[in-house]
Amino acid sequence: MAKVEPAKTDAFEDAYGSEHRDGASNFQKLLAKYEVSPWLLDPRSKRMKRWDTFIAIALVYTATLTPYEVAFIDTKPGSRADATLSAFPIYVINLIVDLTFLTDLISNFNLMYYDTELANGMYVTDRAKIFGRYLRGFFVIDAVSVIPFHELDAGDLKALKLLRLLRLFKLLRILRSGRILKRLEEASNIDYNVLTLCKFLVGTLVIAHWLACMWQLLSRILGEKHDWVIRYFGNFIDGDLFGECDATMETNREFRACLNISPWMTYIAALYWALVTMTTIGYGDVVPTGTAERFFIIFAMLIGTSVFAYVVGSVCSIVAAMDKKNAEHHELMDTMNAMAREMSLEPDLKLRLRDYFRYRHNGTNMDDWQHLLQLMSPKLRGEVAIKQCGVWIDNVPFFRGAPQPFVVDIALKLKSETYPQTEEIVQAGEVSTKMYIVERGVVGGKGRVFTSGKVFGEEVLGGGSQAAFTARAMTYCDVFALLGSDLDDVSAGYPVMQRRLRIAGCRGMLRDSLISFTKAWGQICAGSKVSPDVPEQLDQDASLADVAIKTRIDEIFSFCFSLYGGSSVGMKPKFPPNAGAIALQVAGRGLTP
Repeated sequence: MAKVEPAKTDAFEDAYGSEHRDGASNFQKLLAKYEVSPWLLDPRSKRMKRWDTFIAIALVYTATLTPYEVAFIDTKPGSRADATLSAFPIYVINLIVDLTFLTDLISNFNLMYYDTELANGMYVTDRAKIFGRYLRGFFVIDAVSVIPFHELDAGDLKALKLLRLLRLFKLLRILRSGRILKRLEEASNIDYNVLTLCKFLVGTLVIAHWLACMWQLLSRILGEKHDWVIRYFGNFIDGDLFGECDATMETNREFRACLNISPWMTYIAALYWALVTMTTIGYGDVVPTGTAERFFIIFAMLIGTSVFAYVVGSVCSIVAAMDKKNAEHHELMDTMNAMAREMSLEPDLKLRLRDYFRYRHNGTNMDDWQHLLQLMSPKLRGEVAIKQCGVWIDNVPFFRGAPQPFVVDIALKLKSETYPQTEEIVQAGEVSTKMYIVERGVVGGKGRVFTSGKVFGEEVLGGGSQAAFTARAMTYCDVFALLGSDLDDVSAGYPVMQRRLRIAGCRGMLRDSLISFTKAWGQICAGSKVSPDVPEQLDQDASLADVAIKTRIDEIFSFCFSLYGGSSVGMKPKFPPNAGAIALQVAGRGLTP
């Protein structure tokens, strides 16, 4: 029988054919956008991270030594290739830095970039798009900044001054620092508040450094014999020497050399002036000597004070944010003190409240982390939860070796609780609704001591039976609490773990019963007819815990006494009245009808 295919009419092609072809074409374009081309560079690779670090070092050199070289070091273009000159090391370093940035310029034509258009977490690998994006972006700035102006020859003095200014185009490289820093930030785990403070500090010092270099560069361009440098250092130089140098020297350069004013001394004076101007102190010992210098000082005051005011305001807000935890703690303590005054709490209670909140403040941020976990994807949340609580869960015998999804679900259900010293965590007579894992501190109960990683409250495995013991915090302690209802919900999806928990509940109750039976049997063999552990009659004001403990001990003792008496006088064993119900409850725990 021939295969029957639906007929494709012209109307079908007209209605859906073009739409299908357009969709396929768009899909192919999307795939081509992310198709990996050969010799592309991934900014997330270790090789590119090392290269970014090297580029950052070159940027630091450009931002600091290049302005200093242009403003303070007296060199002539074209003559620094001579190894006998003092500026030869700087010449070699400049060549290395220029070659570095030239290499980086070429690499940017092959560097993948994050697709901000779709923001889908993908990196664009289409070489044509990479070329176009770089050409439209920082290519012109990068190309101008790698021109070796220091290799050009100058004919006369004016050309030399112009060439000195053109060498400052190298500072355009600083514009690329934002891209480099962003990639370095993504690769590091430094606190962003600390990183921002470092940025402000470095930025302030760099601006002061640039103002100092521009202050000196202006003096060199003007070429006046008595500039601010001569006027400032003239206050500290012997008058006879100053007069002799002033009379014999023609140029500012010769005048400074006669007075033994080195470039380093001039830079320190200029940096001192820049910082004094930025901080609005203004001692007045460094003053302009001409109109051009006064115009520059006006510009420096506007720039410097604006930057300083912005930095001070930003730093104050950052420091406040860095101390957010302490600020919240202080606010909480103020609220607690106000409550204590209004309610006239006793001094001892107020002291214990302060100690409790102080301990919680110095502890972990488990509550904040729980909120952060809810913002994560399921897989990330599971990995973090395993890292956070996996070790503690693995210490629980009946959880050991459980499937990882089960451990993740249990870890997400754990709640952190803090108890002060001597406070009861589990009270005898209450229905067990939680199981506890000790995270930090010491807990006493059941005649034992529970330290970090130990578990108590397994009675919850029995479906919430009445606790016959009291667990008390012997020190300040942090515990992970797991609700029995949460344990039922999680184990319902894991039949193997559900069966293991039922068996663990039966074993736990059997173990506790055998321990109590052994103790009661020894007391009976010693001649006791009633349990010496509890009084025969309780007072009328006895607590629920005392009643629960006495009831359990009396039932076990009566059962043991019936066995002991039955062996001699034919008495039948007298089981506790709720023994069958408890056994059925444990055996059927977690099962659905």
